[in-house]
Amino acid sequence: MLKLTVQNPRRNMMIYLLLTILLCTVSDADEDFIDAIITSAVQEAYKVPLRKTSTRDESNENLPASGNVFAFIQKQKNVEDRIAQDGFKYLCLIRELISKSSLNVSELQRSKTYNSVFYRNLCDKQAQSCRKFRRDKYRTANGLCNNLQNPKWGTPHRAHARYLHPEYDDGYNSPKQRGKNGGYLRSPREISNKVLAADPITPSEIKENLLLFAFGQFIDHDLTFTPIGIGEDGNPLKCCGKDGSDAECFPIKIKAGDPRFSSNCMEFTRSVPVPYNDGCSIGYREQMNRVSSFIDGGMIYGDSILFNENLRGTLGCLRGSKGNLLPAGGMCHLNDTGDFCQLGGDERVNEVPSLGGLHVVWLRLHNIIAKQIRYFSKMSSPNVFLETKKIVGALLQQITYGEYLPLILSKKTRKSLYLDLKPWGYWKKYDGNVNPTVKNVVATAALRFGHSQIPKHLGLKTKKFAVDKLFNTEDVLMNPHIVVTKNGENLPGLTQFLLETPVKKVDRQIEDGVRNELFRDANGTAFDLPALNIQRGRDHGLPGYNAWRKWCKLPEASTFSCLYSHDPDVRKRLQNTYDHPDDIDVFVGGVTETPRDGALVGPLFECLLGHQFRDLKQGDRYWYETIGVEGFKYRQLQEIRKVSLSKILCETLGLKKIQKNAFSIPDDKTNPVVSCSSLPFIDFSKWTPRRSYG
Repeated sequence: MLKLTVQNPRRNMMIYLLLTILLCTVSDADEDFIDAIITSAVQEAYKVPLRKTSTRDESNENLPASGNVFAFIQKQKNVEDRIAQDGFKYLCLIRELISKSSLNVSELQRSKTYNSVFYRNLCDKQAQSCRKFRRDKYRTANGLCNNLQNPKWGTPHRAHARYLHPEYDDGYNSPKQRGKNGGYLRSPREISNKVLAADPITPSEIKENLLLFAFGQFIDHDLTFTPIGIGEDGNPLKCCGKDGSDAECFPIKIKAGDPRFSSNCMEFTRSVPVPYNDGCSIGYREQMNRVSSFIDGGMIYGDSILFNENLRGTLGCLRGSKGNLLPAGGMCHLNDTGDFCQLGGDERVNEVPSLGGLHVVWLRLHNIIAKQIRYFSKMSSPNVFLETKKIVGALLQQITYGEYLPLILSKKTRKSLYLDLKPWGYWKKYDGNVNPTVKNVVATAALRFGHSQIPKHLGLKTKKFAVDKLFNTEDVLMNPHIVVTKNGENLPGLTQFLLETPVKKVDRQIEDGVRNELFRDANGTAFDLPALNIQRGRDHGLPGYNAWRKWCKLPEASTFSCLYSHDPDVRKRLQNTYDHPDDIDVFVGGVTETPRDGALVGPLFECLLGHQFRDLKQGDRYWYETIGVEGFKYRQLQEIRKVSLSKILCETLGLKKIQKNAFSIPDDKTNPVVSCSSLPFIDFSKWTPRRSYG
């Protein structure tokens, strides 16, 4: 944590004034001089007015909270605001340090003396003790001390990790706006129009269904949430209006004659900063992840003890509402009498009905399991909750790695990165040197591949070959009506629609409604989602497509004709939009690649996602297949291994039949529909304590 303190400022300032004239010739060893520079920089940084921040992401930044928001949510926001304020102070400090030292960030980072003095004066050296967590059966709510040597790895409110250093225009803070040849990069909206426009979307013979898209969003919300800034008055910044000169504004330009937008500007606010290396080193702007990085069900339970306690009901169950739905609270848009905003562990629960429906499924699953654990184990209610949460987390990991990733990544990639699950025995490859923290490029680009799969419609389907109702996706954003109306009676029909409707390919053709003024948030504000993704990557200083290809040991493109993973049409579009292959934004380059070897995504995103999910597995001391107190007894692990997502949907939605693989379209030969009773579930008698005889 950044600790801005000033010790004996008068003495240090005198040294600074006396030695300023020698600045250009100062040696790396002049600690008193450097101490004075850093002290002066701290004083200047403190003069900068503090600003407020927001924990909302770009999809709902203008959405008002409902009246039923619990106080514990505000407490968490206060923590995030404090950390973000440290981020703003840190950037001011680095700016002053650059100015007063006449060195750039790279030169400052190479200076052992600067870094030593910086660390001594500004780093909070209080070590986090993990002694009491060393043999704990249950992971902490926020992931603290999952790694005993690096207790904060993977915890909320810290910086996304990076595989590559950022490329800011000024070296430490300004968004990436210039290309290889020094000219300005094209507007993200122009790139969206020229490269990512559907004309029209071509039908595909893809076998996966919309549930794959919905589950991808669900898991993404367990892993990452990058908050953005707001104005001094506490309201969202109007970057296309009165707040255009604010340093945290980075609006997207729209050229005259745009086919959909009549304005010349699209709103965009920068992600809030956090200090580099917790403020212990000289560095650059980093972005906050407000949730824990582990696959631990944080979107169900929240990522703090406060969230866990406030969502917990009685007897180890989760709190719900009539119809076995989520409790009321949170943020959404309501236009039907009797509807309510759902409250989950993640505030984006109401973003789209397919997501909200999955939240209900997993709430119900928790409560089904909790009742069985209480009956067989005779545990106390707090331990029933913790044991159930542990089982739910295990099922999330199992479905993600056993059912979801095999459809996203090729067999070759999964094997090379040890992503496949074991059918028996324990997994023994936990590595305390692997940082599980979600990487910036994954959160900002690779995990957003699903944006090319957003459907134009959602619907309800209760009869074979018949759809009862269709809804335009943009009409149900942040509106939970489909999920909560009539005590959730639509959930089986919505799920059946997801199970039987093909998902779109991951390619350049992004649904037209998603990238023009027809796609609006709950307040009617138009936005282009892929353009926001491009701008977010530049905001975070992500290196270009070629740099990531090099990191992944994939062939780089020196010319557009050498874009080996793109078809000729895409190559031409990229050449007509970018000045050099190095300038291609990583989201654009990745989402437009042609998949190979049975993967759903192209080689670059396959590499980035594969490495991230490897980190999440190898760097998780509580990985569910692990041996020891952090895992399960073997007889219990074997019971967990029986369970599929199809069975979970059966148990929670009252379905009678379902296809064996929930993420694929039903097919009589390859994915037959079976009775729910034929699918195995957990035998909870394996949680009955065994008597020990002395």
